[in-house]
Parts: sequence; C-alpha cells; structure tokens
Amino acid sequence: MAAIPHLHDELESSPRIHVDTNYGTITGGRAENGAAVFLEVPYALPPLRFQDPKPLPPDFRYENKEYTRESTYAFQPTNDGQDKVGYGEPSENPLFLNIVCPPSFPTTQEKFPVKVYIHGGFLQFGSPHSLGSQAQYISAVRSEVWINIGYRLSAFGFLACDTPSVSGNFGFKDQWLALEWIKENVAAFGGDPENIQITGLSAGAHAVHQLLHRASHLPPGLKAPFHSAVLQSNSMVSDPKRPSDLRPQFAALCNALSIDATSPDALSALSTIPASPTPSASNTAPSAVLLDGDWLPISPSPMEWQHSGAFATALREKGVRSILVGDLTEEWYLYSIAHPISGAEDIAPNLRRYYPSGMVDELVKMYPKLGEEAKEEEVQRRFGEILSDSQVHLPVRMLVRDLHAAGFPVLRYEIRWVPERKEGYVTHGGDRALWAFREIAKNWLQRVHEEVEAVESADKPLRGPKSILVLTEDGGNTIEWAEDDKWDEKMRLVGAVGEKV
Repeated sequence: MAAIPHLHDELESSPRIHVDTNYGTITGGRAENGAAVFLEVPYALPPLRFQDPKPLPPDFRYENKEYTRESTYAFQPTNDGQDKVGYGEPSENPLFLNIVCPPSFPTTQEKFPVKVYIHGGFLQFGSPHSLGSQAQYISAVRSEVWINIGYRLSAFGFLACDTPSVSGNFGFKDQWLALEWIKENVAAFGGDPENIQITGLSAGAHAVHQLLHRASHLPPGLKAPFHSAVLQSNSMVSDPKRPSDLRPQFAALCNALSIDATSPDALSALSTIPASPTPSASNTAPSAVLLDGDWLPISPSPMEWQHSGAFATALREKGVRSILVGDLTEEWYLYSIAHPISGAEDIAPNLRRYYPSGMVDELVKMYPKLGEEAKEEEVQRRFGEILSDSQVHLPVRMLVRDLHAAGFPVLRYEIRWVPERKEGYVTHGGDRALWAFREIAKNWLQRVHEEVEAVESADKPLRGPKSILVLTEDGGNTIEWAEDDKWDEKMRLVGAVGEKV
C-alpha cells in the first residue's frame, strides 16, 4: 500500500473552510481529495487529573485559530511513533475531535451519515491522529462525516481504587461526553444527528460495548446519543473488577513513582506530580476498567443485564437500531506478542492483568497442558490463543447470542483476508485498511452497509446466531454468508467466565 500522508501535512497550505458552531466559528482546511477537515476541536474543558470530564459551558468560545494541526495526543506509557500518535506532544488534555466531512460540504444540503471512531490500544496507547484512523478517503468515497475521538489513556484515563477513592473509567466518561457534543453539534458539519454510528477497534470496541451498556441505563425519556454500533475484534467477556480489586494497581503506580501508597497523601501526591508517560503498562492494564455503581450499575451486573435480555430491550427503547460485531481468523498472533512471554510460568500472571485469578485459573484449564520442553514460540502462541479467545472470539459470540435471543437486530462478520499481513497472519488490527483507506474495500463496506440496513428495516436478526458474513481468502473478492464452524470450540469457554456450559 502506498504511504499515507498525515492530514497535518495535507492541510498545511490547503484552502480554508469555516463552520459556525454553538461555540463560535472554527476554521479547518481541505485534504488533497477535497474532504473538509477540522483537527483537535475541543468537546470538553481541559480535564483535572483523576476527575470526571466537564462539558463546555454555554458561554465557551473556541480559540480564533486554524484547527488544522496535530499538536497533541494523550499521555501513554510509550510513543510508538508518528504513525500511531501523530505529531505534537503528549498532554493530559486529549479531549478533542478530528472531524472529516465529504468534499461536497458545505455546498450541498444533504445530511450525511455520521460515523464515530474510537481507537484501540489496550486503553493505554493510540491517538485519533494515527494513520490507521484517518478518514479523508472513506468520508469522500461514502459521503459520510467521520469523527475520531480523543480520550484519556493509561493511568490518566483508567486509574481506579476504593482506598483512596478514585472513581476511574475517566476515558469512557470522556467518550460519552464526546458523543453528547457530536449529537448536539454535528449538524453544523453537515452530519445527520439522527444517524450516528459508533465504531471501535480492539479496546475501542470494548469501549463501544461499555457505551452501549451506559446507554441502556439512561433515565426514562432520554435517548442514546447514537443509533447503531460496530464492535471490531473485542467486547466485554465478564463483569469489570470492583474498586477493592484495583488497590494493587494503585500501589504499583505509586511505587513506580516513589510515592508511599499507604500514605493518606498518596492521591494528592499522584495528582500533583509533573505529568509524564506512565512508568509501565502493567500498572494500569485494561483490567483497570471499574464496576462501582458510578459508570454502570452494580446490580444487575453488566453481564447479568446482557444475558437476561433486558440489555437488548433497553437499547431499543433508547433508540439503538442495530449492532454489528466481528473478528479475524488469526487474532492470536498480535496477542501473542503483546506481553513478554518466555515460559509457561509467564502465562497466568499476564492474564491476571485482565482478569481475576479465579477466572484465569479456569481459562488455563480449558487448553491442553504445555509440556516441560515447550519452545518459547509454542508458549507465546498458547498465550495469544487464550488471550484472543477471551478478549475477542468468545465475547463477540456471547454478545451475538444474547442479542439474538432477545430478537435485537444484530449480525456478525469474519475477515479472512487483509491487504497487509503481520508476519503472514490475518491478525488483530490488520483490518483497519478495510474500514478506512481509499477504495481498497468499497465492495466490503457497501455489503456491510446493505446487511445492516436490512436488519434495521426488519427490526430483528435475519439469520441464526452462528451465521457470519465472510470476507474470504481470495483477496477479498468474495463476500458470502457462512456458518461458524468454531462456535462450539469457542463457546465451551463460557464456563471459565462463570456461565453454565
């Protein structure tokens, strides 16, 4: 694939375009293909560390500047380079949106569908500026408004504890506030506020699942700030940890920063220490997602709510019309290299970054025992298989099963070909080009659109829970429906997450 330029560079000397918003006029630019682009548009006030985000007040006014630069991204453990985070410097204030409109904006009176993308990265890495997230091509080809959300990551976004009290889930709260801004303001960018789809990859898909649960518990009379959802290669498999379970992570972060975690001033010290990349990804692994009754109710728990059918019923009441969820055939490879694994003894401790010890013990039992002479590559693959099954293959099937049983409009896909493989594998995240780049997947995107429209029109699933829309191995030329031949193999793992098999 040809090198993809940064929007930042494309906009440097491009024609300017002005949009009047509820918070004043902002100036953007035109990408080389004519798409109208606005970078780093704030949707909230600069956040205070370890506190919930605050919406823009009615009298807020945007700065008189050009919103055409990649100047910042969220603090995170490491910087994977400009292709992943864009230009600029890390900041505690990544609460901004990158907005891309079709080339015909603003001359047409057409209301464009709105697609909101939440990037992945284990809730620790990434940026709306990543090349894999840039939307000027898909916006132009499909006449859609695309919006990428920036949110807090790692300790800044997901530190949580009960003693001291840190409410946590700040990154999810950021995303929710962004969706409310989009619902209220997207019409100024030509978007249809009654046709908003949220989509996320990996941790972004987990976030979408969280946002769906949040929407399902809105007070009577309130509607969700979106109307459909796409979960790419992830979803919730079990209830999040409780506040007391996260004390070790709080202590680990304090220790890494030479702060006494037992001191009554520990949180104050963490809140005032100069910002820097968090010392270690292990301090705030994705398991720092919290269940404490603030973001989501404790009773019924999220998974009880989902399994009962009440989740699907509530989503209908809140205006959510469909959910699309899917995975790739070799997700395991990316997960096998996500953590340092050299021997079988490394598997369980790394799984505990994500899940309670009891669940980890049950998961490991579900796989053949590795021999004492197992090679490092074999151990790494086993870890990748367990983590990808529990992060992707099992939960997407559980979600489809639960929604289908409730008669909710849901469908599932499977991708067996990607244009660029990692070490020869069709693995986790390798499908970004299919969802965002140029015309490489016009047929796939159109077919997915048609299938989603069909279930929304019928207001119910049109196929069984084991049916999958497949992008086949023949270079992506064939798209067809098939039966999931791995359903029983993956669903046997439900016993490890506390369900009866």
